[in-house]
Amino acid sequence: MTAAETLPRWPGDSRAACAFTFDLDAETLWMARGVHEPVTLSQGRFGPVEALPRILAMLEKAEVRASFFIPAWVASHYPEAVRAIAKAGHEVGCHGDEHERVSDLDPKQEEAILTKSLETLTPLCGRRPVGWRAPAWQLSACSLDLAAKHGFEYSSNMMDRLVPYRHPEAHGRALVEIPVSWVLDDAPFFMFTGQRSIQAPGPVLQGWLTEFDGITEAHGVTNFTFHPQIIGRPSRLACLREVLDHVKHTPRVWTAPLAEIAAHWRNTQQP
Repeated sequence: MTAAETLPRWPGDSRAACAFTFDLDAETLWMARGVHEPVTLSQGRFGPVEALPRILAMLEKAEVRASFFIPAWVASHYPEAVRAIAKAGHEVGCHGDEHERVSDLDPKQEEAILTKSLETLTPLCGRRPVGWRAPAWQLSACSLDLAAKHGFEYSSNMMDRLVPYRHPEAHGRALVEIPVSWVLDDAPFFMFTGQRSIQAPGPVLQGWLTEFDGITEAHGVTNFTFHPQIIGRPSRLACLREVLDHVKHTPRVWTAPLAEIAAHWRNTQQP
């Protein structure tokens, strides 16, 4: 087998893939930490109320369709936000209920949350979600098995590759994994918790662009993970705009929602 034959196969003459994903956690990002103080929770509300419309407008201008992972609690409290995301042509995926750590749950509790997520999101977005991302990317020993059991097509949680891959088959389904990385997430750099300082946008932007260029050179998939309440501040929206522009002007990069990337990987029978 030649080196060229081992490279990932992307649509057309694309040499790499890129996805823009957003975790619309709202207040649950703080509720999961046991915080119920009004001012702190208001940081979460900034995401669906103030930031999301600007992000959707920016994505529309850039002609990019993204993936939004939404906890069931958030969907129930901000149904119009979910409808707006779906109406704009973006993918909606499951992301727990109240951003709980599924690694702390027993299998019945975890399965009940998956069921609730599907039942809550499906009528709001008009289609059944096919993607699952665990809150905080923390899995239990049975998480992937349960995701396969409930008919999901892909997971976006692991950090071990630069390209998608298939998990071992379970319940007649081999989930496609589309890897993530903390270096492509806004939270480690910009989320203020009292113990973690906020970094300046400029160096973070440069790091994202350099990581994207490196993954593209490796023919992989760049999986950006943003949180509207974090990336939606004006100085960071400027970073998002720069990233969108850089990706758009990089030759032979296929930009798509994760559902389409997973379907391509499955349909081309890649391992």
